[in-house]
Amino acid sequence: MATLPKPEPERPRDGAAQADRDAAGVLTPPPSSNSARFGDEPTVVDAAQPQKASGVPTALDIGGSYQATSQNYNSDAATLVPGTVLGRRYEVVAMLGEGGMGAVYKALDRELNRAVALKVIRPELARNKAISDRFKQELLLAREVTHRNVVRIFDIGEAEGIKFITMEYVDGEDLRALLLREKKLGAEEAVEIIRQVCCALEAAHSVGIIHRDLKPQNIMRDHAGRIVVMDFGLARTVGSDGMTRTGALVGTMDYMSPEQGLGQSLDERSDIYAVGLIFYEMLTGSMPFVAESALASLIKRTQERVVPVSNQDNTIARSVSNIVSKCLERETALRYQSATELLADLEGWQGKRAGATLSFHSRVGPWGQTLPWPMIAAIGTVILLATVAWILRDRLLASAAKQQAAAVTQESLAVLPFHNASGDPTLDWLGSSLAEMLGTAIGHSSRLHSVAQDRVQQVYSDLRLGPNASMDADTLGRIAEFSNASMLVWGQYVKFSGQIRISATLQDRKHDRTVPIQLASANEENLPGLVDQLATSIRNNLSVSSDVIKDLKASSFQPRSHSAAALHAYNDALRWLRGGQNLEAAASLQSAIKADPEFALAYSRLAETDSALGYDAEAEQASRKAVALGQQSDTANKYLIDAAHARVLKNNKKAIELYEALSKSMPEDSDIEYALGSLYTETGAYDKARSRLAKLLQADSKNTRLLWQMGVVEMMNDNPQAALEPLNKALSRAIETDNQELKALILQAMGISYRVMHKPQDAMREYEEAMLINRRLGLKRNLAGNFIEMAIVETAAGKPEPALVKYKTALQLQREIGMKKEVGDTLIDMGTVYESRGDYDHALQNYKESLQIQRDSGDENYQALCLSNIGGAYLAKEDFDNALTYLEQALQIREKLNVASDTADTLALIGQVYATTGKYDDALRASMRSLELYRKAGNSRGVAEQSHQIGLIFEYQGRIGSAVSAMKDAVNRYRTLGDRSADMAEALKDLAEIQAQAGNGSDSGVVLQEAQSLARDLHNERLQAE
Repeated sequence: MATLPKPEPERPRDGAAQADRDAAGVLTPPPSSNSARFGDEPTVVDAAQPQKASGVPTALDIGGSYQATSQNYNSDAATLVPGTVLGRRYEVVAMLGEGGMGAVYKALDRELNRAVALKVIRPELARNKAISDRFKQELLLAREVTHRNVVRIFDIGEAEGIKFITMEYVDGEDLRALLLREKKLGAEEAVEIIRQVCCALEAAHSVGIIHRDLKPQNIMRDHAGRIVVMDFGLARTVGSDGMTRTGALVGTMDYMSPEQGLGQSLDERSDIYAVGLIFYEMLTGSMPFVAESALASLIKRTQERVVPVSNQDNTIARSVSNIVSKCLERETALRYQSATELLADLEGWQGKRAGATLSFHSRVGPWGQTLPWPMIAAIGTVILLATVAWILRDRLLASAAKQQAAAVTQESLAVLPFHNASGDPTLDWLGSSLAEMLGTAIGHSSRLHSVAQDRVQQVYSDLRLGPNASMDADTLGRIAEFSNASMLVWGQYVKFSGQIRISATLQDRKHDRTVPIQLASANEENLPGLVDQLATSIRNNLSVSSDVIKDLKASSFQPRSHSAAALHAYNDALRWLRGGQNLEAAASLQSAIKADPEFALAYSRLAETDSALGYDAEAEQASRKAVALGQQSDTANKYLIDAAHARVLKNNKKAIELYEALSKSMPEDSDIEYALGSLYTETGAYDKARSRLAKLLQADSKNTRLLWQMGVVEMMNDNPQAALEPLNKALSRAIETDNQELKALILQAMGISYRVMHKPQDAMREYEEAMLINRRLGLKRNLAGNFIEMAIVETAAGKPEPALVKYKTALQLQREIGMKKEVGDTLIDMGTVYESRGDYDHALQNYKESLQIQRDSGDENYQALCLSNIGGAYLAKEDFDNALTYLEQALQIREKLNVASDTADTLALIGQVYATTGKYDDALRASMRSLELYRKAGNSRGVAEQSHQIGLIFEYQGRIGSAVSAMKDAVNRYRTLGDRSADMAEALKDLAEIQAQAGNGSDSGVVLQEAQSLARDLHNERLQAE
């Protein structure tokens, strides 16, 4: 029987993007392991087991609470006697409980003179670095949920060789103890408890944390009635659905949602279901879905609807019963969609809100649904609408006319470079700088399109117009036509006795109206004030509504500096940056700062430029200076500085939020739109990136940087052939304009596209040409990217040793210039080489080191990549528990990011884990989902690989006919691709074997000969022997 192939490590899809990794986010990272806390043991607690009743806070413990569970405790764990002082700070008062992972004590924090709960890890577990690291990470994450109804984590430490954590000591009892004593609770008391639990969940869900192990043992009530929810560390670490080891479920089976029991993907609605079970138990004193075992009860939950609470006890209000039933709907779409929604109904029942949702799906069937409400509502609606339409008919017709008028083509304004009429060529720079400053000073509005300055410059270039071209009627007409502008602003400036005098003209071509703007004068230091005056005059003379004027004024801004030389250098830098020429931009920005050391925006732009060049430390320093100087700036300048600061610090989430806010107030600012497009690309939101860039390209189709970036988007989104079109256009423009820095980046992106298309020689040609440019320019970051890409090609060609040499060279270059994030990316690539050599320990070491870097940077795309590769490495080592743990975490992130091929990759590995452990139905489900996603993504090779894997699973199940069909699909797909790799040879060998089992000896022999021939061509001795 054929065997599943060893999993291949996954390289970053955007490895190309070594050319464009300008930023990464600092989102709350997912945990490093999907296993149960403190080890790989699942949380499985018998809810009926007697528990200690009082004075016992629930721990962040695998056993679910502090209560003694000595039958699960290994006596090898260190026991601390009362009076022991740990770390010269924590004095042990009493043992509260023991569990499989350690012991929990009440202790006195002698520094702060307060009681704490002290959790000590078993020594043998503490010695395990992976568990220790995971433990620390889990608890750091648990601290992210800050709320009065969530247990507080105080400290994580180690003293006298003992690892421990300290947390809030809750003087009270857990709900399990309460229910054992009271049997059941009144509706008012139960609703108040659940209300506070929902407050805790609302706080957790708001930062992306799902609890996944809610149960009475994890909910404490102190003597003041405050409810405290425990064990959020486990929640975030688990972070996804499914198994952590064969036959064991993460969480307590009695309180699992149907989707959790079925191993499906989870969201906050799974916690809502657990809340419903606890609510039900508190109200009735018993659990719904009674069965012979916890497993049988779980199965019933996946198949049956809950019996309403009011059926068990008719004294319970029907409205409360409906709330419980809605929590316990099998289908997540019928449940409360959030803790906030549930909280609204609870508080509505309590009378704490004026109204509540209490909205039930038609299939839920609460009170009141016996009446034909849909028919009644429909009739009432028709009558109401007819009446309103008659009364408001005149207004409706007027509104329609207004909407029709609004549909007229949008007005657009282009500010042209001003003419230097002074005769002094040293003032030529001011022409384009005035246009740049005036464009932002006029402001932006969604109802007035502002033509970007780089588009204006492109129109000048296409029309072969110099900076001092005369503005006759024909020239203005051509500029308006090519820029699609209905209004133009142009003018000239002269300098007399140190004073700059500017005159301008506003031409409204649509209304055939020309407005001369009054003359203004100022010295160079007061140039920003002069521009403000001009902008105000232009705004007041635009043929637009007062609302548009208001929008323009609100979004008006310009760079603030008292130095004309600084403004000159700054505007030069903007042009360099828009051309993708960071070296020149950095030099100009340094000049701007030298001329004006208080120029906040110049520092901000320099930070972005240093970051693009890979000088992370310098970038962060400049950005912090910009933030400090920008505190007194106007709102728009401050927002721009803050957005750039977030990007420099790799906080993509915050950067996107700020740039999106800026985009709403300045929708026509091409720099902001480009920044958003780049950020979307870096975070894997390729559809959003493509949309932003396409809009910019529509206005400026020859922009080299935009064409390159669009190619990068397609390349990173697994569309290498589609990437080549914009990249080739970009290359032609870069050669035409002699833009060497951007040319090297374009060549790198083209090389990656060729590599993905299995054209290694073409790829190496592009890399080598890019390397020559980067060496000459001294661009260490991009040079490192060249080495990495060449190493990838050599790895694929079966040359791991020279590949590792290149990776190490790249790593050295990255560390020389102080890069952080990309060191982690390179570690992934090196890990794939180690894994290809069967050196899984070194591979895991690299992946895990990178995972921490990715978490520090908040790059969820690369976190998922690391997690998936760690899972694949553990699968290759036949450590199936760890494999599934990491793969499930990767799957959760990738499903959220919604990149089909990435999700399919992880599902394929999960399918292999299940198949290897004999869980063929689970394997088939995962593999079929993977196949569907590969098809959706247009990934033909992925389809071939999954068809092969599905064929093997069918063979294991004894479904020989289905296996033959799936194997043929795989082989045919490889043939269509022209694939002559070892994968094709493996598929041919397996097809021959399964055909022989099916009794098709002649067909099998022909296919086997083809497999042997290909194996010989590949010099693959293993396949030849098989």
